Amino acid sequence: MKRSFLKSAVELVTCGLVVFGAGHAYADQQKLPSGTPYDQIGQKIEDYYKEHEKTSAGLATSVFDKDGNTLYQNNFGYMDKEKKLAVDDNSVFEWGSTTKIMVWVSVMQLWEEGKLDLNADIKEYLPKDFLTNLKYDKPITMLDLMNHQESFDETPLYMGSDKSLEELLKENQPPQSYKPGELTAYSNYGTALAGYIVERVSGQSFADYVYEHIFQPLGMEHTALKPDLSDNTFVKEQRKSEKAYDTNGKSMGLTPFEVGLYPAGRATGTLADIKKFAQALLSKEKLFKRAETWETFYSPTNTFPHTDIPINAHGLWSIEYENTRTLGHGGNTTGFTTSLLLDFKTGVGSVIMVNQGLETNFTSKIPELIYGQKKSTSQEQVKNFQPGFYRMARTFNQGPLSLMKMMPNYTTYIKNPNDNPNIQSRGFWIAGEKHGRYVISLPISDWIKMSIFDVVKDYGVLILAAVAVFYALLAYIGGFLVKMYRLIFRNPNQ
Repeated sequence: MKRSFLKSAVELVTCGLVVFGAGHAYADQQKLPSGTPYDQIGQKIEDYYKEHEKTSAGLATSVFDKDGNTLYQNNFGYMDKEKKLAVDDNSVFEWGSTTKIMVWVSVMQLWEEGKLDLNADIKEYLPKDFLTNLKYDKPITMLDLMNHQESFDETPLYMGSDKSLEELLKENQPPQSYKPGELTAYSNYGTALAGYIVERVSGQSFADYVYEHIFQPLGMEHTALKPDLSDNTFVKEQRKSEKAYDTNGKSMGLTPFEVGLYPAGRATGTLADIKKFAQALLSKEKLFKRAETWETFYSPTNTFPHTDIPINAHGLWSIEYENTRTLGHGGNTTGFTTSLLLDFKTGVGSVIMVNQGLETNFTSKIPELIYGQKKSTSQEQVKNFQPGFYRMARTFNQGPLSLMKMMPNYTTYIKNPNDNPNIQSRGFWIAGEKHGRYVISLPISDWIKMSIFDVVKDYGVLILAAVAVFYALLAYIGGFLVKMYRLIFRNPNQ
């Protein structure tokens, strides 16, 4: 009997340990990468919103997992603060460059069907002599477009919407400043060009292709894509009543974001719709037919120099956090900011939409509540960094707007990249030699170290231009004063 009692006791304790262990493991699985338990993320986001409520406008956000569960979702603030029009489930937000993910999904769908070769010269898919502004013989591939390494100069997005995508691309070609595949320089033109290639290969307009192959399969009934939003009456009417605000929460009016190169950043829709899109990407459902396509889509196509740390994966930007890594895309328009991030390691994703232009309080900081602190560059990298003047690869290098490249947001002296807001906001960086240049590598755009000669040349031209304008102004004022003097003190007998 003693033996039976002892055996039962051991079994009970063992069973208890197993149950406790399973419960502990389950609890661990219910924590976000930041360490925050699933059931506490809502309170953290709400507390954070209250801290920044005075300078905010409207916010809609959702946190979800790969199994289709919503961990937290809520609306905050107003789409029209003056009229007290609250953010609700019918509110529509502009996606900005988050729209680009739909371009890359479309490209991968055509790749899956064998209709597109990611490594082929894109000229194979374009009309003859379509690109007339290329400087280098090295071909541009679809992978170059996805990595933003086609090396086009910056180009304005505001081109109107009365012309076709083909016409706008043909008439507004930016110059090419670097060899394809060498430097990262974010390009709206390059992504719009990829959207046009989707049109050429599929035989449909980009908007029609996306409607058939993305919107319909996912049930996205409240998202528009065309420049004038004419492809969705609900969205077009809803947008008319919504205002945009600046980073301080001051009204900018309706400020509709009309962009001719619409594949690069025109989508507008509800939180529910973009969440459907994001969950499909995270769950790897519906958009592709083969598991191989999903695996390829999320594989790195550009990495930091001499590492296996990804910068880009077929058009999706990578962000390094201390405990994980996300793939996704952000977006800005005149008065809206959007963020879509996916963590495949833990199976968690997030969408954040704000009716404020260039907003960072929510779109940059709420992700840290979910995914944790961004990874820092090693102290060895910081110690070995070469101070000097640096220029962003994404800039206007040629043409009438080239003077803009000398503005502080494009060219600046950098002693420590961690102290530079343009670089610090991107998080992780690595500096070193890259194709014969000393470069700070990071997502969106590399920063190139300038030679003393280039600094003197560029700023010398700027100073000479300023002096010329100053003397021209003096001459004009002097001439005006002489005329006034003669008019006032002229001889009445003359």
